[in-house]
Amino acid sequence: ENVWSMNRIASKESIAQANLEYRLVDRKATVRRETPEEQKKREGWKLFSGSSNPSLALSVAEHLGVGLAPLICSRFNDGECNIQVTESVRNTNVFIVQSTSLSRDGSRTINDNVMELLLLVRCMRRASAKAVTAIIPYYGYGRQDEKRRPRVPIAASDIAMLFEAAGISKVVTVDLHSPQIQGQFQHCPVDNLSMFDDFAQFFVNEISGKMDEDEEIVVVSPDAFGVARANYMLELLRSKGVQNASLATIIKQKTVSSITITLVGEVAGMHCVIVDDTIETGQRICTTAESLLAMGAKTVGAIATHGIFTGRAIKKLEASDVDYVIVSDTIALPPNLPELSSKIMPVSCAALLSEAIDSILHNEQITHLFAIGKE
Repeated sequence: ENVWSMNRIASKESIAQANLEYRLVDRKATVRRETPEEQKKREGWKLFSGSSNPSLALSVAEHLGVGLAPLICSRFNDGECNIQVTESVRNTNVFIVQSTSLSRDGSRTINDNVMELLLLVRCMRRASAKAVTAIIPYYGYGRQDEKRRPRVPIAASDIAMLFEAAGISKVVTVDLHSPQIQGQFQHCPVDNLSMFDDFAQFFVNEISGKMDEDEEIVVVSPDAFGVARANYMLELLRSKGVQNASLATIIKQKTVSSITITLVGEVAGMHCVIVDDTIETGQRICTTAESLLAMGAKTVGAIATHGIFTGRAIKKLEASDVDYVIVSDTIALPPNLPELSSKIMPVSCAALLSEAIDSILHNEQITHLFAIGKE
């Protein structure tokens, strides 16, 4: 069986992604030994990583100045998950980093990573952990947050029920598809952090800072549902000195035979920035960019928190009229991303998550890290 552990991943594709040394092991895995300083700093709490995004977990640990606590997670031949925590967690505050997303190589589904997280939480609870905080950068099933047709589940709520039943004390996530998902947890507090402040600063440093002062920027929501998100991004840009910015919205009306696109706002002669929460197939970003350019936009770029990038999404974006795509690493990005695309510009969420963990440990508020709707 292949064994995954802290700092060791039993597949060459995942190894390259985490940029770590690796080796295949039978039942035991060698982990990096923490220094005495790291061990002292980690007293009373421990940071673990699931197997969905180990490179992000390592970055979070580096920001916090600690090592990841040792953990072995193997798979039996029939696909069952087998977990072992190799040191005591009794009366310890435990943090588990695990995105519930499809793995980049497709070897593990969203359901695999959800089940792994559930078993990790149960393992910690049975080992008498004081509290278990789930750091879920990407919340899988988040787009199934309401009942739009008869006889369908509200999967986002059902996943919340599973997590609460498993014994999660607190959830920290990033840019939920819909903020109302926080209310679907009945007993477990949820901190919905936002990457858009980091995106806005990156945009100012790398994109707008290279434009002429008189050039205009318009933040575009690809649908009516995302207007609040786009407006939040607009406010952040203005707070960082980008005053020549405005807001626009694309409204699509679909019929059996056609799609009617209506633009609310002005884009002619402007630099457009499409703002969304996820990019899956890339189709919506590409078609929106085509529409904006047809309406006279000067350039089009895109910003989204979660780069799911299924199928040919990266190739589609690379071949499109989009000039750049800014995403975070809430979902593990391909190890050879620079070779695949010159347009995708990743911004890590490790600093955001580490600041949230540090604030939780010191009982400090993290309102300034929250997503849309903060005061």
